[in-house]
Amino acid sequence: MFKLLFKNMKAKQWIAVVAIFILTLGQVFFMMTIVDYISKLTGAVAASRDNGVAEIWWYGLYMVIAAILMAVVEVIIRFVASATASSTVTSIREKLYVRANEFALSDFASFSTESLITRTTNDIQNVHLAWLTFLKTAFVAPITMVWSIILLLRNANGSLTLVTGIWLFFLIAVVVILLMMVTPKYRIVQKLTDYLNVASRENLTGVRVVRAFNAESYQEGKFEKVNQQFTKVQIFTGRVLSFFTPFVMMVMMGLSLSILWVSAFVINGMDQAAASATFSSTNGFVMLANQIVMSFILIVTLIVIWPRASVSAKRVQEVISHEVSILDTDNPVEFKEQGTIEFKNVGFAYPGSDKEAVSNISFKVKQGETIAFIGATGSGKTTIINMIPRMADATSGEVLVDGVNVKDVRQKDLRDRIGYAPQRGFLFKGIIRDNIALKNPNMTLADIRWAAEIADADGFVMNKRNGYDSEVSQGGSNFSGGQKQRLCIARAVATKPEILIFDDSFSALDYRTDKTVRGRIAEKLPNTTRVIIAQRVGTIMDADQIVVLDHGKMVGIGKHYDLVRNCPVYQEIALSQLSKEELGL
Repeated sequence: MFKLLFKNMKAKQWIAVVAIFILTLGQVFFMMTIVDYISKLTGAVAASRDNGVAEIWWYGLYMVIAAILMAVVEVIIRFVASATASSTVTSIREKLYVRANEFALSDFASFSTESLITRTTNDIQNVHLAWLTFLKTAFVAPITMVWSIILLLRNANGSLTLVTGIWLFFLIAVVVILLMMVTPKYRIVQKLTDYLNVASRENLTGVRVVRAFNAESYQEGKFEKVNQQFTKVQIFTGRVLSFFTPFVMMVMMGLSLSILWVSAFVINGMDQAAASATFSSTNGFVMLANQIVMSFILIVTLIVIWPRASVSAKRVQEVISHEVSILDTDNPVEFKEQGTIEFKNVGFAYPGSDKEAVSNISFKVKQGETIAFIGATGSGKTTIINMIPRMADATSGEVLVDGVNVKDVRQKDLRDRIGYAPQRGFLFKGIIRDNIALKNPNMTLADIRWAAEIADADGFVMNKRNGYDSEVSQGGSNFSGGQKQRLCIARAVATKPEILIFDDSFSALDYRTDKTVRGRIAEKLPNTTRVIIAQRVGTIMDADQIVVLDHGKMVGIGKHYDLVRNCPVYQEIALSQLSKEELGL
């Protein structure tokens, strides 16, 4: 916990912590001043001296002034503590978010999406609460306790000290037992929070499938199982901790009564003057003893929060300290060519696998050419194109873009040259204009419409009431599959990149729209190199090169006319979609 916090604290936050410590000394001083004057006030009342009334008024005035000053200092402490805790945790949250954005696709295998969301929200909130509580109590509690103990020892009374020690030992023993029962449960709570997020997200994102198969009961059962486990753990910790407050109140009342009861025997038989002095000191002893108990309560409150926060801090630190598998080189080189791609005996194996998913992939694409990949599901098409923008790194061989190895250039510079359209069209919450201009927020409306026209999206966008300012729901859920794909294609071509990658981005388009969009791209961006993954032979027939994949290996490369005659795998795929006459066989 402290390791995470201290690494992310800046100079001004350290200064704030020192200021809180100094202010806490003042707060405790005023608190003890009030206790001292209460003791003197009690003595003055008990003595009933002639000037007792005036003395009482003065003592009361001093107490009011001390109380006001103590309140002012406490408000300042809380204000500074809140600002310090919030700024520190903000820095941690930003680091976590930035690190997650730096992850390569293989890095996400170490953390599920649901877990990353939990760590960014729930875990960070636990750290924030613990750090804020620490800043508000970690100084005041021990200082008050030590100060009170010194004053008690200075006015030590054997019987009263023994009684206080017995009650404090009893309090500590019970609190230790409660913490031993509760602390292990916090680790379980955080894991179950992840599982709850998984169950909820899975049900919400897959709502169409769930309803189509009438699987609501099945999904509810899965959620209910995790929910019940989470509830049982929460109820257990809640029941255990529910004993804490009444138990502490019992200790405080019992301690006060015990001190007063013992003092009664001491006072009995004394003369009035001695009895008054003893009563005054006894009252002060009770207040100091209760201050010790209250300080202990503050410490225990922090101890109760800390274990859960420590678990959360460890989970956050795991993300921040995770070593990213794809890093920029320290000495980036300049690109030598424009719009070229070359694979030299490239292979790729997923982390933890002893077998390559794709192997011995070799091809070269010149500027303005189109290369297409086709093959059965799981043959490695997406794996290959992910290595071009360096979303994954080749485990063997070399991937060259514009004449240089992708590992020798900065990722930002590499991706600035590439436009990408995914198969599953994903749109961000906002408006259409911002989604198309994602790479360049300063893009003019004319350029946005130019890109949309290429993607055959301008028509349906302009039919909307607000045109390009129309709202986009999260994930683009208020658009059809074909509309989302066309907007994603528009986003990819908007910056006129050197290389365009289409990961089966035409699958939701009808044949006419598919052909229209590809024709416009070829016409408007003649010097742009195009990389296409497709399942439809009709989409890739005109490609300059077609790479045929089977179980991660190249089984054919060439033009459609040659492959349909000489490559059995390609021929099988083609004949499953088109007739021999259409294929010219």
